[in-house]
Amino acid sequence: MSSLSSSESKISLSPPIERIEVLSSPVSKRPRSLYSQISTNKNAALKCQFCLECFDLYDIFDHKDGLSSYLTVSVSNDSGNNHGNHGSLGKSPGKKWAVIGRTYIVENDCNPQFHDKEFDINDVVVDAGLVLIQTYALHPANSMPVCIGTCQIAIKEMLHSDTVVKRLRVGDWEKGTVVIFMRAKKESKYPFVADIAEYCSIADICSDELAQMSYNEDDYKNTHFKDVLGNINRQRYHFNLRQQLSRSLRVSEEMFELATSFNIPALYIRLLCEREHKNMIILQSMVQGFSEEVSSIAAVSRATKISQYRDELAQLGHCSKHSFKRSECKAQSEYKWAPVNLHAQVLEVSTVDQKTNISCSRDHYCLLTVGAWCGHWDKFKNGGLLSLLGKSKDGDKFSERREKYRVLKKVEALMNSHTLSDDAIEASSDSDKLLVKDIVSDLILLSKEKVTRTALEGLQRTLDSDKQLEIMTLSADLEKIVKNIKVTSKETLSEVCRSYCLHVQRALVWSITQVELDNREHFLNLLNRFEACFSQLLSAVVSGFIVSLCFRTRNLIFQLQLSDLVIPVMFESLLSTHGDESGMLEDMQFVIKHISDITVQLERSIDSDQVSVSSITGTQFAVVVTISVPSAVLDQLPVSVQQGGSITFFPLFFNHGINEQQTIAYKINETGQQDKICEQFLEDLQFYIDKHITPNICVFDFKVENGLTSNVEKLKYLFKATKRGKCSDFIVLAEQIGRDIGCVRFTSCKSAKDRTSMSITYEYCNILCQQHDFHKDDIPPVLEQFRRDGTRYHNTFKNIGSYKYCFNKLQCKMLPPIYKPPPGTFGDGAQQT
Repeated sequence: MSSLSSSESKISLSPPIERIEVLSSPVSKRPRSLYSQISTNKNAALKCQFCLECFDLYDIFDHKDGLSSYLTVSVSNDSGNNHGNHGSLGKSPGKKWAVIGRTYIVENDCNPQFHDKEFDINDVVVDAGLVLIQTYALHPANSMPVCIGTCQIAIKEMLHSDTVVKRLRVGDWEKGTVVIFMRAKKESKYPFVADIAEYCSIADICSDELAQMSYNEDDYKNTHFKDVLGNINRQRYHFNLRQQLSRSLRVSEEMFELATSFNIPALYIRLLCEREHKNMIILQSMVQGFSEEVSSIAAVSRATKISQYRDELAQLGHCSKHSFKRSECKAQSEYKWAPVNLHAQVLEVSTVDQKTNISCSRDHYCLLTVGAWCGHWDKFKNGGLLSLLGKSKDGDKFSERREKYRVLKKVEALMNSHTLSDDAIEASSDSDKLLVKDIVSDLILLSKEKVTRTALEGLQRTLDSDKQLEIMTLSADLEKIVKNIKVTSKETLSEVCRSYCLHVQRALVWSITQVELDNREHFLNLLNRFEACFSQLLSAVVSGFIVSLCFRTRNLIFQLQLSDLVIPVMFESLLSTHGDESGMLEDMQFVIKHISDITVQLERSIDSDQVSVSSITGTQFAVVVTISVPSAVLDQLPVSVQQGGSITFFPLFFNHGINEQQTIAYKINETGQQDKICEQFLEDLQFYIDKHITPNICVFDFKVENGLTSNVEKLKYLFKATKRGKCSDFIVLAEQIGRDIGCVRFTSCKSAKDRTSMSITYEYCNILCQQHDFHKDDIPPVLEQFRRDGTRYHNTFKNIGSYKYCFNKLQCKMLPPIYKPPPGTFGDGAQQT
């Protein structure tokens, strides 16, 4: 048998190009048959890998030189009565075959191989399933491949044996040998995250040569991020470089699910529930000064919200048995708090010396995909939150409520400060007195804010005369104390401060309750929609930060961002501005304004070596996410972060519709929404560059240093083109600038499945060309390969149970050329998501 890992084998860049996986000799390692594994658990499908390799195919050809070959593998659930019939060339008549894979094309080697395809094995498939293998030969003189041999094997036969050997036939003629085996994927020992070493290991079927070229997973995923990143799907490729014949690229495309898809929404709902419970306690403490009717209404209001949050938390708990929110679930209310189809995509590129087969460099490129953070369950008949809250009386209520919670957070921070505690008062000193003076100064500033004055005045109108007098007296005492701070005792200072803070807290909580009671049902529905949409964005942003922490810890740009405590986050949206998607875009626009309400703090993990989200605290409009990080990771970060500095996020959000609905939008002049978003994006981008990039430009790559200004100017010029029609160059250049300045990158459409897949696969090709000397003429076959057999193609199956991008023929015609799916990968009548 000829060597399958021969260094002389080259990958053809003419379509159809397939990923490379160099296999060793046939494998027969299996502790027990797959049939017995299925029998022990008949109610559950078993994930299997299908692997095969051929040899002795040289006898088929009269001339060996210049010949290439490949295999296709199909599966049928209808065995008929003739599954052993090999006489006919091609597929058996009357059967429906589904092609599940094809080998790559190896030049000057007629012994192809195939593995790493997964599908579920259950009783039906075991009893009636067939596999059809077809061998094709390619000759330089012929443009079309020729089928030169087939065989059919019953799946049940393969499950009973360690290895199945079949002869390829044409009629009665034997045309070579194929060795087939199947193996099961091991189950994870963790409830959410698959054990990556077991789930993804191909050490037993990869040659040592390829295994050495692969990265060491123990560097990060198997050690500190296993509880966050899980259920990895990986595809590997090997590409030659035209401009550097002595080097080639080995590319690993990885797709991760994130445990944060459900645990961050759960923590956020608990925060909201705890806040309402705290508000109810505060209102109950005020009963003495209220009428019985007012007290009852306030208590019922808070109790109703608490019950609602608890119910939604319980529903989310039932949903979290899944590891991510599928696109099919986006309109189900029980899933509304979780982001749609959130995944991390990592492209690892290694440059390999062809002679020594040693990796010269290794780079990681990270981005995340997430569906639109919007109210799918609430529909878009009246638009999105931008219309419903941004331009109405409800919007004024919402802004007022947000401002009151902002002040409330400051007041409670002062109340909880150690300086005003009983222990601090007993250990009184001159320095402590100065600290109290600072608190008093802060209180004076808060008391002068319009929100505080309005809340106190509203509370006084509701309370009886005695309580009104008490508040007025405290305010007067506070003013006197400031004037006589030097002669006032620390105990008096602290007591007056605590009393005043308590009254301000009560006034703000009562004022917030009053706002909610006015037109209660309608306003609370809108508020609930915002909270759920914000929860989706919160999960995505924190997940993006953790992914950066995993793959970019040693990156100088990321270290600089951490030192500044500001992380840029770029959101690429591909929604249209016509129909329902305009409402979705409004939700996204409104919610993304509140990304400034999110801060992240890192704490040193004491009893665990895993990165995890330990808590979410604060208020609805001032969310503090605490991430527990082991010392091995935290010690590599800037001191400001190690000491608990609050990391904030700078949003860069742009939209450019590419589907048929956007074509209509251009025809009827409905692109104003997109124009405003992109205008704001360009302003924000220029502001961020001027403030954070220009002063530190020496840290960036030479190409970035010299090309950033011209690229931004070119982007502004391309923006003018987007007003006239679809301009994919605008998207591509914006992506490049986002990578250059070190943004956490998100790509999004309605469900982050179809249009998103087209976008990020094209971005992969751009990365290879811009960063790794890949020739632009080789993009088409490689792009087709990413879309036909890459991780994003698997993402379609994870979401809808079918390997199909949801485009019909009309929709494909309306897509820009670079975003069209390959033939055979999309389905007519499918609903685009």
